[in-house]
Order: sequence, then C-alpha cells, then structure tokens
Amino acid sequence: MNKLFFLVFIASLVACNPEPIANVTGTIQNQVADVIIVSNQLLDSNDTLKIIDGNFNGALNVETAGMYSLNNGKYGFRIFLEPGDNLVFNFDIDKLKKGTYAEIEISGEGADETLLMLDLSARNSRIMADFKTTLALPSDSFQFLIKNYHIDVQSAIDSFKNEGVSDNFFHERIELITGIELNEKYMYYTTYHKRMAPNDTLPIPSDFYNVGKDIALDNEQFYKELKTYKFFVLKKHDAKMKDALKAAKHERGSVEEANAKIDYVVGLNVIQDIKDELGNRIVASYTYASDEVKEVYEKRYTEIIKKEKFITGFKSLLATLEALKPGNKAPSFAYHDVNSKMVNSEDLKGKVIYIDVWATWCGPCVGEIPHLKALEEELHDLDVAFVSISIDGDKEAWKKMVAKKELRGHQLYADGEWGSDIIKNYAIKGIPRFILIDKEGNLVSASANRPSSKNKIKNQLIDLAKS
Repeated sequence: MNKLFFLVFIASLVACNPEPIANVTGTIQNQVADVIIVSNQLLDSNDTLKIIDGNFNGALNVETAGMYSLNNGKYGFRIFLEPGDNLVFNFDIDKLKKGTYAEIEISGEGADETLLMLDLSARNSRIMADFKTTLALPSDSFQFLIKNYHIDVQSAIDSFKNEGVSDNFFHERIELITGIELNEKYMYYTTYHKRMAPNDTLPIPSDFYNVGKDIALDNEQFYKELKTYKFFVLKKHDAKMKDALKAAKHERGSVEEANAKIDYVVGLNVIQDIKDELGNRIVASYTYASDEVKEVYEKRYTEIIKKEKFITGFKSLLATLEALKPGNKAPSFAYHDVNSKMVNSEDLKGKVIYIDVWATWCGPCVGEIPHLKALEEELHDLDVAFVSISIDGDKEAWKKMVAKKELRGHQLYADGEWGSDIIKNYAIKGIPRFILIDKEGNLVSASANRPSSKNKIKNQLIDLAKS
C-alpha cells in the first residue's frame, strides 16, 4: 500500500510540474528569411527553428513562464510560453507587413494568452494604421478616439481575467504593456501634433503630458524581462537627461555637454543595467564627435559603463575607427547582387569604388537615389564602380525597389541587417553611409560626401579616377 501511495505521489508531482519544454510548430507563407527566431530578453536566449517547405517546429527549453518574440526576419509578434505548452501557428508574412495580426492562426495547449496578445496587437495596429491623420486631430477628438480605444482594450483584458485561464503573472505584464502603449500615443501627440496641424493654435491639454507618469521606472524584474518596459524606461530617462541639458544651456556637441551627460548618468539612482544602456547610447555618438569630445568619452566611459559586453564593444569601435583612417587598406566585402551573382571588392580593384550603404525603409537613403543616378550617368566613362549595399531585413522589398527605381551599378544585398559585416567593419551607426576607396583598394574616406553634395563628390571621383 505504501509503495502504491508513493508511485501515485510521484505521478502527481510529474503531472503538476511539466518538463521545462514548450513545443512550437507551424506553417509560414511568404517568408523573408530561412528561419524562425524565438527569443526571450530575460534569458537572453534565441532559439532558431529552420523553415523547410514552409514548415517549422522545435522543442524549446522554457523553465518559467514568460513573454517571447517570434520573428521571421524583422517581422513577428509577441507570444506567451510556459512549460508544457504546445502551440501551433499558421501565418503569412505579407499580412504581418500590413499589421493584420488578427489573421494569425494559433491553436494548441497554452494558446489563450498568446491569442489575447494578438487580439490586442491587432487593435493597436488598427489605431496606428493612419496615425499621422490621428495626430492632426484637435485634442478633444484625439482624446475621444484614444480613450474609447483604451476602454475596448481594457474590456478585452478584463474579460480574459474573468475566464480564469491565466494568473496574475500574465495579467500584470499585459496591463503594463498596454499602459505603456497608451502613454506612447499621447507622447506622439504632444511631440508631433503641432507639426501635423500647424494651424491649430489651441494649447495641448496639460493632462496629455501626465499619461503614463504613474508607471514606475524602477521595476528591475520587468526591466530585465520585458523589452516594451525596458525601452519605455530608457526613453523616459533619455527625455529627463535632455531636459536637464537644455536647462543648463550647454552648447550642442561641446565638451561641457559631453561631461554633463556623463555626470547625469553617474548621479542617477538606478540599477547599473540602466546606467550601462544609457552610457552605451552616449558613447555611440563617438564616431561623429569632435576630437575634444572623443577624448572625454575615452577618459570617462568606464564611470558609466560596467557591463563587459559594452566595454568590449567600445574598445572594438576604437580599434575599428583606427583601422578606418585614410590610406589604410579598406575592409573587403563580398555580397550577391539581384541576379545572385557574387560581387567581391577584390574583383573591382583597379577602379575607384564608391559605396552606398542604404535600406529601402530609410527616407534619407531613398532621397539620395536621384543624385546617385545622375552622378553615375555623368561619370559612366570613368573607372568608377558604383556599389550600393542594402541592409534591408526584407529582401523582396529591396528587389522590388531596385526594379522600380531602375537602380544601376552593383546592387548588392547584405544579410544580417545591422549585424552584417559591412556595418561592423565600417563602424556604421546610421545610414545612408557613403564610402570611398581608391584604385589600390585603400580608404579615401570611410564617411564620404553624399551624391547630393554635387561637385564635392563629383570632383573627388574624377580626380581619383584620373590619377
């Protein structure tokens, strides 16, 4: 009898404590990448599920419940996973591009929380679909629209709570996320309304600026766990620092401003993780800073950055920039063009190489295209290789724009977006970025004049080509 009781007891423990595994399977249409990435910020985990004939599957190590992201390229959505879940997905990337989350099909054990999250994402997507028009509304009309939207969102959350299929762990997080999204809508209005509606002379109600002020900025667990909360906290601290710098009236880009930024972060009463992120953002501007400001960052960055990953990254940036000085050998590149032909920088040696690092979603990049085409046409008889390297996450969008705009020269595609080699090797922090290499393969400039500079870059290319 005792042995039987023991076996029943053990069986009940196993039933109440499922294996730390969650199965994720599904089908995908119009994929933009060869894999599905399921990631968790708290665990710093990335599980890669290979797509074969439109199908994917994987058993993920999920020891505790939490919010995850499911992505194909840059397109994806939030999901909720806990041990024992068995979720089945069916979705179309073309529909996700349009924000139609409602058409994502999900079934299986543990699907309820994710279904609610997708429902809320679909509601958010609808309200954001033509948000520029919404931002131009008079304040009373804007508030009426957004309040009704939030009432519907809260009603959906309350109904889900009443069903009793989830616990406070999930409820706290989903309400926090929707509260932050509400704050962002009012923040966009206070920031952009005057630009969208220049003829509206009425002042923006003061309570618009207070939406979200009740959200605490010091929840360490949420900060480490939820990207939405993390970015919200960093954005708020960024805004406070800008206000402090503005009040101090430091000259923009000055040594005084650089020191004031570092002093501000040093004085914050927050966890070191936040200081690390804010500090890393500050030194990210190193590439474009004056020599005097660079010296400040080099001397003081360890006062605000303690995370080894960021320290190593900054040291690597310094080493990369040293290697990118004019006259040094230019980092090589090798990427496929629109016809899947490999184009290598070594193959172009003997010509001046003018590189444009860009993306279809980048307005300033697209704005340079007419100038670049005119420059190519004007210099087509010279030994100049015009190379455009796209860091788009959506390869098809790149191909379509190349065809639509009738782009010439070498049109290449860099896998990995901001993690691609061209970005790393040239320490690129923003696009468009133009790079100029001489006939011997040496750097003339890792941050060259843009085509829109007209005669500046034109004369430089002519001189190099004739030398």
